[in-house]
Amino acid sequence: MFLNGKLQKSLLAVTVISGLLALFFSQRGVETPATPTTIVSVETTVVVTTTIYVEPIRYVVQRGDTLFGIAENNRLDMKLLMEMNGITDPDRVEAGQELIFPPANGFIPVAPSTTMKP
Repeated sequence: MFLNGKLQKSLLAVTVISGLLALFFSQRGVETPATPTTIVSVETTVVVTTTIYVEPIRYVVQRGDTLFGIAENNRLDMKLLMEMNGITDPDRVEAGQELIFPPANGFIPVAPSTTMKP
């Protein structure tokens, strides 16, 4: 037989009893004491940025100017210049026409910004 000695029978008894106790306590729903909770206040910092409104630069087209030349002399992207001024044909720029350049900071302002309190 498999369980000949007292040691084997004792081990079997301990295993069976611990299994039954585990099953009993799992079914019973033993409540563990609640751990105390600590309330910590958290400070939230809101980052507020200020935008400085920069008026767009205006340029009046002179006789002999081309849109490509104007963009190159002022280090501007010709496509951006066309979009800002509603120009569809770059060859149709007339003397006396006023062009708007983007401001020197590289951002195109839409409107003066307002800062709202959180």
